[in-house]
Parts: sequence; structure tokens; C-alpha cells
Amino acid sequence: MTETNIKVSREKKYFFFYSKKKETITKPLSFIAQINLSEVSPFDQDGLLPQTGILYFFYTSEQDAWGYSHKDKNRFKIIYWDGDFSELRRIDFPKDLPVYSRFNPCSVDVKSEISLPSHEHEIYNSLSDVDKDIFWEKIKGDDELINKLLGYSDNIQGEMEIDCEHLYNWPGNNIVNYNAKKAAIFRSEAAKWRLLLQIDSDETSEMMWGDCGRLYFWVKKEAMLNKQFDKTWFFLQCY
Repeated sequence: MTETNIKVSREKKYFFFYSKKKETITKPLSFIAQINLSEVSPFDQDGLLPQTGILYFFYTSEQDAWGYSHKDKNRFKIIYWDGDFSELRRIDFPKDLPVYSRFNPCSVDVKSEISLPSHEHEIYNSLSDVDKDIFWEKIKGDDELINKLLGYSDNIQGEMEIDCEHLYNWPGNNIVNYNAKKAAIFRSEAAKWRLLLQIDSDETSEMMWGDCGRLYFWVKKEAMLNKQFDKTWFFLQCY
């Protein structure tokens, strides 16, 4: 990992004592990935990402956040940095980061591929069950290690876009409580969320998310175009 003027991302936890004293305790987040945008921009056919800079991805070292609670907002982080690369310096893991949260470094090969919606997407509603089986056997094939930047998410436990909108902008509320007009607005906003990065469980890096699951980092298209990568949400799904 390289860093310059970027503090190690830390998870915040708040403890209250007798409703009078408030103490903030932080601990380091696990480093998940860094993406050199100048290297991947030729593959970004829709021009969604900045052409320069680096994206850094972090997640709680204890893997105790799944993204389905508003309280998880401090347990993941994305940092966008666009500065002078000559100033970057390699740093070691924080001393208080558990050993089991220090993953093996791996390089990746970047390539373009066709990205298909997951099984439950409405686009497949017109297909019979038999046709769906044939489609996924011939087109999708067997499940494999899937790390992905942009494209459709490969869901394990269902679609996440509505949950992104719910948890990021409407904490404490539930879509079923809205009237029809508000529910339509809610779903419309949910459609603006885009998968930013998907990280699979992998023996080589010793990353295991739940029971052979995946991490998903989401951001709205407008925020991505404006380089506002702090306006993100996260989920962990597993089998």
C-alpha cells in the first residue's frame, strides 16, 4: 500500500457512560484494494471514473458489518486521491491491526467483459424456468472468482440498490411505510446507484468474506462523475 498525506482509515466507535461522558475509540480498517485509475480508464467505456488518481478501499478488520444497518457507515471507507505519484511512499500495516486482517498483496490483470444482471433481475421475467436454466448454463457458466470494477453486481443474496438508497439517505425508515408516490421516488433514486467495486473471497489473498461471500461497494452515478467517492455504501453477501 502507498500513501501520502492520507491517514490510515479507522473505524469509529462511540461509548457512552452514564449519559454524561462520551468517548471516541478508533481502530484501523483493513486495506482491501487500490485502483490506479490511469491504468483502468481505457476499459471504462462509459467514462464514469476519473482518468487519473487512485481509489483506496477499506473495510472493518473484524468483518462485523454487512451493510444492512445505518450504524455500519463508519466500518468501510473509499478514498480518492489525485496527486503527485512521486510523493507516494509504501507504509506498513498499523500496529494495532489484527494479523488475520492483513491480507496478502496481489496484482490483477484488467480486461473488458460483458456484464450480465443477476438471476433475480426483472429482465429475465419473460423467460420460462427451463429457458433460464439453459441461459445460465450456456451463457453464464459455472460460478468462479469474480472481482469486478463497474458493471452489474453478481448478487448472492438479492439486489442491493434499494437498500443502498434506504440506508444512505433514509436511516431509520422503511420503504413499505411510504405512500405510493414516495415509494416511486424512492425506487427511482435507487436506480441511480452503480456498482463501483466487487471483491470475491480468494485463497491467494486469504480474503474470506463470511462463508465464501463477496464485498460490494456502491456509489451513485452522479457522485462518481463528480469524484465524490465518500458518498458510497457497502454490503457483504455470502452463501
